[in-house]
Amino acid sequence: MVNATVAQRSIFARKNYFYPDLPKGYQISQFELPIVGHGYIDIDLEDGGSKRIGITRAHLEEDAGKSLHEDFHGMTGIDLNRAGTPLLEIVSDPDMRSAAEAVAYMRKIHTLVCYLDICDGNMQEGSFRCDANVSIRPRGQTEFGTRTELKNINSFRFVERAINVEVERQIELIE
Repeated sequence: MVNATVAQRSIFARKNYFYPDLPKGYQISQFELPIVGHGYIDIDLEDGGSKRIGITRAHLEEDAGKSLHEDFHGMTGIDLNRAGTPLLEIVSDPDMRSAAEAVAYMRKIHTLVCYLDICDGNMQEGSFRCDANVSIRPRGQTEFGTRTELKNINSFRFVERAINVEVERQIELIE
């Protein structure tokens, strides 16, 4: 269950920006007044405990196309089949402290959106994806370092792997 506020009304706006996988040059988004406001979800941890993860917002917007790198040697192709389709973006608070916690959170959200028939949850086809923001900080410090966003990760295993690799990369940079 998501414990959050649901907006009585919302506004869709046009976000203008150029990106190759967004050919019309803008995206319709619910950014200003999202459908879901601040809340939380409780996740189960590997040690049998639980942890509360804050939800900043959930909003509807148009999906963009998909960049294809592996099929085009030295170039990038664009698959526009999903461009313009509805996308529910859930933005969480920076409460997760490990890749395992991120995967537990993602699994909980996946179960919820599939149960509610919000999406089919098919990660291989891109129906359910993760953008993970990773930032480390030295022990004893309260401020995080530079944040790196890992985009469009399409499996639980890859989320865990990608976060762990990025954490190691950031540690190497500051040591």
